[in-house]
Amino acid sequence: MSAYIIFNYKILDRIKIEEIRGLISPILEKYETEVIVASPVKAIEGESYPNMVIHKFKSIEDAEEFYYSKEHQEIVEFRKRITEGWATIVPGYVEDGA
Repeated sequence: MSAYIIFNYKILDRIKIEEIRGLISPILEKYETEVIVASPVKAIEGESYPNMVIHKFKSIEDAEEFYYSKEHQEIVEFRKRITEGWATIVPGYVEDGA
C-alpha cells in the first residue's frame, strides 16, 4: 500500500528555503519518491500553514526509511530552523470491498 509524507509549514527564511531543493533532490531520487504537491495552501476548514509538500512512497516502510534516514534528518534540522509547521506519514487509501 502506498504512503504519503505531508509537510505543512510557514516559511521563516525565504532565502534559505531555496537551499532545501538542491539538498533534497538526490535524496528523493535515492528513495524513489514522487512529489505530488508542492504549493501554497488555501484552507477551507480550520487553520493551516500556508505551504504544503506531499511525497508519495510505495509503502509506509519506504516513507519511514526516507524520513528517518541520516541524510534526510540533516535536512529536517535545517528545515526546522527556517520553517514552522508539522509533518506526518499517512497510508494510502484502499477500499476493503465491504
